[in-house]
Amino acid sequence: MDFYKAQAGARRSSGWLILAFLVSVALVVAVLGVVSAFALAGSGSPPEALPRLAAASMLFWLAVILSASAYKGLTLRGGGGVVARSLGGDRVDRDTRDPALKRLRNVVEEIAIASGVPVPEVYVLEHEAGINAFAAGHSPANAAVAVTRGTLQRLSREELQGVIAHEFSHILNGDMYLNIRLMGWLFGLLSIGMFGRFVLRVAPRSGRKGAAPLLALGLTTFVLGYLGFFCGRLLQAAVSRARERLADASAVQFTRNPEGLKGALLQIAGASAGARLAAANTDEVAHLLFAAGVARFFSTHPSLASRIQALDPQFPLAQLDARAREAVRRAEARLEPEAAPVPRSVVAMPSPGTVQVAPVAVAALVGNPGTREVQHARGLRLALPVAIREFAAAPARARALMLAVLASRDPARYERQLGLVEAALGAVTVKWIREARPVAESLEPMLRLPAVQELFPALRRLPRDERVMLVGVLNRLSNADGELDVFEFCLGRLVFNSLVDELDARQPHGSQGLATAHRPLGVLFSVLAHHGASGAEAAARASFDAGMSVLSLRYRPGYAPSAQWPRELWTALGRLEQLHPFAKRSLVEALVATTSHDGVLTVEEAELLRTVCAVLQCPLPPLLPAVEAGAAVAPDA
Repeated sequence: MDFYKAQAGARRSSGWLILAFLVSVALVVAVLGVVSAFALAGSGSPPEALPRLAAASMLFWLAVILSASAYKGLTLRGGGGVVARSLGGDRVDRDTRDPALKRLRNVVEEIAIASGVPVPEVYVLEHEAGINAFAAGHSPANAAVAVTRGTLQRLSREELQGVIAHEFSHILNGDMYLNIRLMGWLFGLLSIGMFGRFVLRVAPRSGRKGAAPLLALGLTTFVLGYLGFFCGRLLQAAVSRARERLADASAVQFTRNPEGLKGALLQIAGASAGARLAAANTDEVAHLLFAAGVARFFSTHPSLASRIQALDPQFPLAQLDARAREAVRRAEARLEPEAAPVPRSVVAMPSPGTVQVAPVAVAALVGNPGTREVQHARGLRLALPVAIREFAAAPARARALMLAVLASRDPARYERQLGLVEAALGAVTVKWIREARPVAESLEPMLRLPAVQELFPALRRLPRDERVMLVGVLNRLSNADGELDVFEFCLGRLVFNSLVDELDARQPHGSQGLATAHRPLGVLFSVLAHHGASGAEAAARASFDAGMSVLSLRYRPGYAPSAQWPRELWTALGRLEQLHPFAKRSLVEALVATTSHDGVLTVEEAELLRTVCAVLQCPLPPLLPAVEAGAAVAPDA
């Protein structure tokens, strides 16, 4: 699958939906404005006031729709966890003792690591017997993945992995942002219909003066509101069906095994509960679900038969019912334990050293991991110290471990840093940092950022003011000696993007081309080349030129390292976030060309590359030996 094409498609769909929403709003507002003006005129207003009344009424109804949409957007601002909890979801913590929930967390963590995104919050809908799941949120940084208890009880690990991979494809392909926006827009139109229904309920039914105009207004708002909502649902369903097909194909790309996803769909077809959800507001989130969880006039999903046949073109549809019943019987007879740990050879992280990286192949891996990446991620999860799970179970302790990872190895500087922490966060946090120090020191350099990303689900539960405070404390610790190294910068930027900036929901990609980002590109490639060459001027210039040659800019920026690189790079990344997805593909290829020019992948280069890709919302899977050896091919080969 092509990550950049999928992102561009999601952005294009979002643009068309915004246009359709605006047209619908304009039509509804225009008609309601005229009807409202006549209703007011019928209540005693002079006829010459009709134009002014119509204009005022249009502004009123426009404000109602936009306010309702904004209100819904604000309620969803907290990310996917808000949606999961609205359906009765319970958060699955790391310290759970339920084997099924533990298996779920393991699968989610493995696919997150393989994808190069922060681990999302995990929820289970305990009272739902159907087989279903969904991913929600504005971005990978505030995503949540939820499954029903029926999914955990009935699916094997292979089938569960297929379902979770399907949901992660929605995270990676930009569908979540689009889906959350749809919920807000549709609520704005629905609010008009709800207002009309309220007016019809309370309006007088007698021949009393003013009753007829009020009833006419109520009926009009009711009809127009629900008609607009109906049209919006029609558009929503059409977009959702297309994105579901893409998600199925992407899930197979993850696992290279369509049988897992096919088995889950067969069980839905054969189980008595199917994919149905019993929650009261299921219809509102129908387009988010793995399978149709509620009957709707316009289906949000392709039929189970068409999805199964897309996964297995040779599948005999005439035997669908029989095969589905057989899948259910096998599930009821199966008691599958957690699969055995992977061999230690899979666990090893790529070590910095002599490498030959293929830029096009690495860029193709962005948002598009395959089986090897998932297997490697499972080994990486097992390689992380067990104590990380203990610290990641609670927000305050997760914060302490993050600060311990950043803390200096120099005893004098370490004590000064602890003094800064105590002044900001208290003595208890300092105590936990001391406890976490051995865990932090045991991490290999290439494991530091993956370990930190394991802490994000717990840290997202901190109130916003505490998140902002954490960013401030990290900055003060990093600058305690007057300098900022690459790891300190990368950690600070990842924390900011994942814990603070993610609360400001916005389109994940912009529309700008590379030609508009001359200055930011110069800053980014100068920093990457300078740190990759460890200060060797000639080597740094050569690496810089290698990346610039991939970009093929008409006006090429010059190599200009700066002592103020952290501040300049922070600003530059903010500008580069607004690039179009296809421009980001060229940028990632150029970044890999710079890092690989001298044949050495340093820890600093690996951390910068991973951080830049995360900020650009182009999540980069771990670089595996085949990729590093130059033998990588595009994932679809």
